[in-house]
Amino acid sequence: MDADHLQRIFDEAVQAHGEGRLDEAEAGFRAVLEVLPHEGEALFGLGLTLMGLRRFSEAIPPLKAAAAEPGAEPVRFLCLAQGLYMTGAFAEAAETFAAVAHQDGFNDGARLTWARSAAYAALDDTDADSALALYGQIAGPVAEDLDTVAREGFSTLVAFERLAAARKLGQWLEARAPDDAIRAHELRVLTDPQIDRAPPAYVEALFDAFAERFDHQLLDNLEYQTPTLLAEMIGVADRRFTHMLDLGCGTGLAGPPLRARVARLTGVDLSTAMLAKAAERGGYDALVHAEAVAFLRETPDRFDLIVAADVFSYLGDLGDILAAAAGALSDDGLLAFSVEQGETWWRLLPSARYAHGDDYVRAAGAGVGLEVIQHRQTPLRRQADAAIPGGLYVLRKIRAA
Repeated sequence: MDADHLQRIFDEAVQAHGEGRLDEAEAGFRAVLEVLPHEGEALFGLGLTLMGLRRFSEAIPPLKAAAAEPGAEPVRFLCLAQGLYMTGAFAEAAETFAAVAHQDGFNDGARLTWARSAAYAALDDTDADSALALYGQIAGPVAEDLDTVAREGFSTLVAFERLAAARKLGQWLEARAPDDAIRAHELRVLTDPQIDRAPPAYVEALFDAFAERFDHQLLDNLEYQTPTLLAEMIGVADRRFTHMLDLGCGTGLAGPPLRARVARLTGVDLSTAMLAKAAERGGYDALVHAEAVAFLRETPDRFDLIVAADVFSYLGDLGDILAAAAGALSDDGLLAFSVEQGETWWRLLPSARYAHGDDYVRAAGAGVGLEVIQHRQTPLRRQADAAIPGGLYVLRKIRAA
């Protein structure tokens, strides 16, 4: 392959990256590197492309190689530092930011990420007050509110399973706001793995606070596709439904993919802020503020389809909700839902969510007259630098003899 042809491949990869065609850009940069494995611009381009694809761990080796070149521009170090932060390598990220902190192009965003990296790394050896003081020293006049830094740091550290460090921030937050239902439950989760469900007050507070950024976070940042995938599985049945219940409807993401198959659509959620977003999205015939199990037990309606996307992850023992759903289904009605797929039975995770094994889902469903007719294993969304393994299920209510 001659130099002109290699240059053309490289230029096309750069253009593809700039136009958001990241798979093509990756292929182009890799083609150049097959011939010239130490070509700095191609290494940097590949690293940036993998960052754009949210494959952060894969991005680190080419970014490190690009930054190691003699005379490497500061931007290469900044991108490497950001990648290290996104993989939870906080100490190394802080060192990399520090190395170029006085170079041109070091902006406020880089300074804030440097400050967070240093603070989160410091929690391994010091207390929360000292770590947050270090954050303030580095961030200087652009420092964010410390409560925000601590809240987001707690979630970040839990996601990377840095649980001892997370506890320090959790305790710091609890001391400042002892009545905060979100912080109290999430801190308790780190010490009591026997909790069998998230308290309704926690779920309501969590999603009320999350409503404004929910769609952007799940769809744009976490690659969440559960409602669409469940709709595809239900579509295999090739039937129309008289009355669908969107259980834990949130902002209404599950409504549009199924609306065409449904004569009447009811949404239920514990969060009034999420219900308001669902009302803005439209498509529902009724929206109800209620706790899921209580609604299922008390409603006089019978549904031939119940969908629960990302609801069962806040319950360990599914016995009550499956029994209540079975009672609210018409004969031959379908229940479609997602779980974070675990190896066996159910288990509380440090994220304050639950994982359920396939054996448990099938046994719990069979115990209340529901049989699994479809099961698909698929990533649910991203968390930290990994995809969360999920299980999507469609169960049918067994007609009474």
